Amino acid sequence: MKGLTNSVKWVTAAAVLVAMPTVASFAGTPASGVKTTPATDKKTDMPAVPRAIPDLTKYGKFDPPTAKIFDFKNLTISGDMRVRPEFRSKGCFGGGGGGTCTSSAGTMRSSGDSNDFYTQQLIRLGFNYDISPDVRFFTQAQVSHNFGATDSGVNPNSTSTDFFLRQGFMLVRNFVVPNLSIKAGRQLMVWGNHRIFGHFDWNNVGFAFDGVTFRYNNKMMPVEFGWLRVAENNIGQNAGGTNPAGAGKANQDGDIIFVRVPTKIAGITVEPAWIWETGGAAGQGGTTAAGGGQAHDQSRHTLGGRATTKKGMFDATFEGYYQFGKIDPDGNPGGRNVDIRAYGNPGGRNVDIRAYALHFDAGATLPVAMQPRIGAEINYGSGDSDNSATSNTASTFSQLFPTNHIHFGYMDLMAWQNMMTWGGKLELRPNKNSHFEVAGHSMRLAKAKDNWYRANQGTYFASDAQNSTNSLGWELDVVYTLFFQGNHVGWQVGYGHFFAGQYVEEAASRGGIDESDQDWGYTQLWINF
Repeated sequence: MKGLTNSVKWVTAAAVLVAMPTVASFAGTPASGVKTTPATDKKTDMPAVPRAIPDLTKYGKFDPPTAKIFDFKNLTISGDMRVRPEFRSKGCFGGGGGGTCTSSAGTMRSSGDSNDFYTQQLIRLGFNYDISPDVRFFTQAQVSHNFGATDSGVNPNSTSTDFFLRQGFMLVRNFVVPNLSIKAGRQLMVWGNHRIFGHFDWNNVGFAFDGVTFRYNNKMMPVEFGWLRVAENNIGQNAGGTNPAGAGKANQDGDIIFVRVPTKIAGITVEPAWIWETGGAAGQGGTTAAGGGQAHDQSRHTLGGRATTKKGMFDATFEGYYQFGKIDPDGNPGGRNVDIRAYGNPGGRNVDIRAYALHFDAGATLPVAMQPRIGAEINYGSGDSDNSATSNTASTFSQLFPTNHIHFGYMDLMAWQNMMTWGGKLELRPNKNSHFEVAGHSMRLAKAKDNWYRANQGTYFASDAQNSTNSLGWELDVVYTLFFQGNHVGWQVGYGHFFAGQYVEEAASRGGIDESDQDWGYTQLWINF
């Protein structure tokens, strides 16, 4: 039977190969895709071509094709490499209720110190080719791994390998109409101070987005808008060779549509924005909470923006957003009656989203030696006051995809959701190639019954249902950075200490732990060209 099957397969293949030239001749177009110019005889019935695009430019008979327009002067190669040893002590406060570091919600396990030391390496190599002043081709590959590790888990770019595509896009300026640019493909999204969208380059993988974005460069008020796809689960019927395992329903996708208008008014940079997220980062019906702090099957609108100014030695920034929308019954995986904070929808009911977040900082740079800047800030992200599985309102702010490492303390203990932090910092420039910073942050929960979320927006510690304590503690950070070799080499060393507050001390006490402070430190060497 197996021999008969193989025979049929090869006979079929031979028949297809023989038939191809004949079919091409009936179509009136050579199989190789010869150049045609239907506009000269006003034909509108374009013949089908193998590339599924009108064949007005001759395409090579092999891949990749050669092009007469190629010029090495238009090619730019860039690269980055970073090696970072890092240690943490007593860093495993959470893991969620019943996780590896907790025996139950609100209780820390005595064996949950999780002291660790590891070294991360990141390598990027990018190729940029300017086909013309208005057309750009860019691709950037990345290797990301830990010393001694032979594999890695799923990263924010939805790949389970150490080697993947960090960026790959085409940029066309003056697209169709003057002053309109289009960028299509995998790309970075960085807004303002990275509080909503950022590249998250502290992470050894970072964030990148697949989508199509536009910018219309109006002199008075430029407009940015686009579509990003953050989860794709419905291409099982696609014949293009991109069929993933587990492809399913067409409504399992996660999408973001946005409009942003960055402009300047009376010396103040203003960046209003509207963001609509539908489906969630993990799509519908997943078995675990989505990455990036996103609910599964949601329609979440984020409305707000950022305003910043600098006048002489003083600077100030305000950023705030309000979120509204719904989380549908399908957002509850398996129809289980689960906590809204972990999955988005308890009991299979429609849930209303009502959440907000605010940030304000101000500082002064003194006109003296070493240019010291003294600054202060306050941050608030709404939380949920009802941690039961019967709530019909989701009040925990969703931070989307930020670079959280540069906010709320360098130890990455906080996200911009269910939190209130205030702090201050002192920054110095010992010389033109160095930077020194010391900063402190006081940390509290906005709502005591909601969870403690860390920089990756995952649950760091699940609050007990009867918790009434908001004080998490405070963090002290010291970081020194030195650039040399023409700024192609950077070296940085940093240390942070977390002084546990009442919330942490009570959870440690329930688990029989005497000491609950944390220490963290690192050094990193980075080169770029």
